Amino acid sequence: MVDVLVLHGSPGSGKSTLARALSETLAQAGVAHGVVDLDDLSIVYPYAGRQFPRDNLRAVWPNYQAVAPDMKLIIPLVFADEAEVGLTRDAVPGARFIICETTAPVEVLKRRVTEREPTDEWRERLRGLIDLFHSRDDRERIRHFLVSTHPVPVEESVREILDKAGWSGLAGADEPGR
Repeated sequence: MVDVLVLHGSPGSGKSTLARALSETLAQAGVAHGVVDLDDLSIVYPYAGRQFPRDNLRAVWPNYQAVAPDMKLIIPLVFADEAEVGLTRDAVPGARFIICETTAPVEVLKRRVTEREPTDEWRERLRGLIDLFHSRDDRERIRHFLVSTHPVPVEESVREILDKAGWSGLAGADEPGR
């Protein structure tokens, strides 16, 4: 069975960074895996709607299953609400679905997006989304577990995610950078 690990969290919480680090760790351990960034699957103009990236995920899902029936799939994304959890789960039928919320202090998140975004418009938009994300009351209901990305190094967060997802025993995959 394919495991789908969703790295869900506020903008700036380290989802993409952790997805890359997890991918490197799993590759070094020889574990079949893939990374699908729903942000990348949604880049289209004009805007095609909230369901568009999930439709794209549903379309490519059989290709990932064909590569290895027991692969690990990592999806970094922000669930807008609980309904999007079901929509995303429906796009990957037959998978075991694991949701890790990544987090850091709000001031750290805002600093991260301010440093990485190229325009004032995007910086302001993402700082507002951070405030919106942290005002939500559904975060505990969405996640299976929570991992902090500050002040710990990426490698430590990767080890914690592997452990909490039940992936730590995968052929040395609990040793990032090995």
